[in-house]
Amino acid sequence: MPARTDIDPVEIPGLLPNLILIDVERGERNRYRFRLYGTEVCAIRGADLTGRYIEEPGITQLRDAAIESYDRIVADRKPVYQCHKFQPDDYVIGYYHRLVLPLGEQEEVRMLLIGFYRVYDRPAHLPPQGS
Repeated sequence: MPARTDIDPVEIPGLLPNLILIDVERGERNRYRFRLYGTEVCAIRGADLTGRYIEEPGITQLRDAAIESYDRIVADRKPVYQCHKFQPDDYVIGYYHRLVLPLGEQEEVRMLLIGFYRVYDRPAHLPPQGS
């Protein structure tokens, strides 16, 4: 598991809009605070969550599932990749891709680095956009 100091977001400026950096506050129950919420992630989610905790009201409808997922990543200290399909209308299908990388020191996860990317697909029977 890489340490937080092994990754400098300034060295990957092209990825910054799609990154989320979460502080892991260890305790009886782990807490997760958004340290960085990239501009593209803000556009996808419709809000900038920088500085907020995931358990705050109105952060996400999938709060419990997200916390459970983060808890599992923190305990296992292993990266997780997920892809979820969504369909915003009758003509477009999209996919959210998410890679969560645990960062820490001395076998303890202290942060989660998340790459979050959205891809749209147009069904073949539709004309190309702009036609």
